[in-house]
Amino acid sequence: MKIEKKILICGGGIAGPACAYWLHKYGYSVVIVEKAKSFRDGGQNVDIKGAGQQVIKMMGLAEEIEAKNTLEQGQKYLDAAGKVVATFPKGALGTLTADFEILRGDFARVLFDATKDDCDYRMGRFVTHLENNGAGMSVTFDNGETEDFELVICAEGISSSTRSMVLAEQTHLRYLGAYMAFFKIPRRPEDDNWAYTVNGIGGTFITLRPGNEKETTVLITFLRKDHDIEGEKPAARRELLLQALKGRGTVADRISADLDTVKDFYFGPMSQVQASTWSNGRFVLLGDAAHCPTAFTGEGTALALVGSYVLAGEIKRSVDYAEAFHAYEKLLRPYVEASQKRISPRFIRLVHVNTRLGISLIRLAQRFFASKIVQNLLKPSATKREKDVAEDFVFPSYS
Repeated sequence: MKIEKKILICGGGIAGPACAYWLHKYGYSVVIVEKAKSFRDGGQNVDIKGAGQQVIKMMGLAEEIEAKNTLEQGQKYLDAAGKVVATFPKGALGTLTADFEILRGDFARVLFDATKDDCDYRMGRFVTHLENNGAGMSVTFDNGETEDFELVICAEGISSSTRSMVLAEQTHLRYLGAYMAFFKIPRRPEDDNWAYTVNGIGGTFITLRPGNEKETTVLITFLRKDHDIEGEKPAARRELLLQALKGRGTVADRISADLDTVKDFYFGPMSQVQASTWSNGRFVLLGDAAHCPTAFTGEGTALALVGSYVLAGEIKRSVDYAEAFHAYEKLLRPYVEASQKRISPRFIRLVHVNTRLGISLIRLAQRFFASKIVQNLLKPSATKREKDVAEDFVFPSYS
């Protein structure tokens, strides 16, 4: 096998397999290493917004994704007692629900199925050492084996260990002043296909969303000045989360009661990845590893899909890797930075209201924007929404 047509991708989530799809299409041999020992289904809801919808249509995957849709009908805001404050159906101005709603693991499975026969997936493997050797990169894996590749693409996510081997000094995490947790709890008979959001006193923001026939997904974010909780102490994370839920109403009480049943649990600071450069030599970042905007934006999946398309395309048409990486970053960075700028510590504080007066005011705003008069005046038409998707990002043609 010729090294100049052999590429390693670290990370088998969404960005990695999406990029592998295009690279294989362009004639490259792709190896994907994933630290997890087995494929992880399920997970949290992901919204495929804007230009991301164009990419899945170009990949011919829209029907498969639609078949696995969570069927979320829209978003309802509740008060502490569980009473509906405002309703935003799918397609309404201000709704959380995108045109494509799918569980992260289900989407990753679609991408895996689309690439598994053409790419070399190696589960339970990760990189321990990288070294430029002139014509390519020499990569050592955790099992001690060493292999040469033309390029290495890092798509491991916000906490990438491989990124730290090459671009540690060029990358930092911008803390936004809040912590976030997402996980799944047992679905109850009263759960339906609506997302339910509660603004809790003290700056706690809670959302329940449809998962599958047995589970409901949970997203909790809450204000915290410092980000000092050690990742290796589950008891401390659980206690902090319980404190954020205490006294926040019926939805919070339900989550607290089910917390002991949770197995797939993420908890950590709400941060953005900001890198001064996305590449070094034959090594390049992709997706959240390069530019995570935080899950709170709902735009990370779209950024990963668009970035995968552009990176693979530039590798295909450029005379060498340096030109390809430069063109990829030049095209994508403005799109990424616009997404990241929509979320700031100030915006996070505004959304996570602290006081009862603040909650009363935000509920008035929710009722106002959910009213038929405002929706009729401001809700974008189907034609306008399609136009916005088409104009979200100008795609180069790599055919």
